[in-house]
Amino acid sequence: MSEPQQPPAQPHGTPPQFAGSHYPPQPAQPDTGQPYGGQAYAGHPYPAQPYPEPQRAASSGSSGLGRLAFLLAVISLGMGLLVTLSFPLMYRMMGDPSAIGAFGAVGNGLVLIIAVVGLILGLMSVRRPGPQILAGIAIGVTASQLAGIVISWVSNLFYAFSF
Repeated sequence: MSEPQQPPAQPHGTPPQFAGSHYPPQPAQPDTGQPYGGQAYAGHPYPAQPYPEPQRAASSGSSGLGRLAFLLAVISLGMGLLVTLSFPLMYRMMGDPSAIGAFGAVGNGLVLIIAVVGLILGLMSVRRPGPQILAGIAIGVTASQLAGIVISWVSNLFYAFSF
């Protein structure tokens, strides 16, 4: 079996020539130190300027929504942790099971409302152009909180019906 034929190597900076190319080879451009091929002309009082950079629009809307969604997710996470950690104190302070249940319902209801708002803002922020990492984190945190709260309430409801 014979070796495949390789085309000869091209000098650095010249484009490769293909067999079906109908265009003549272009000479290499000398490096003038300018960002593009413009030149300062004798009649111009100013030297050649580089192309202007496109101005980036301030995307405070989507990143602001993402930040707000992330902030609400962290707040709801902290409140949920506070409610969970305060249950042993509620057992000691109040011996009434209905008062402890009301405390849990009110605390988790507030966490649920904040988590829903954080999830909605996170979803709105993801659909807009701009940075989306904070919105994605907020969506994940709030969705897991919502799932935990809803599953907890449903399981408590089934236990309440069994007695």
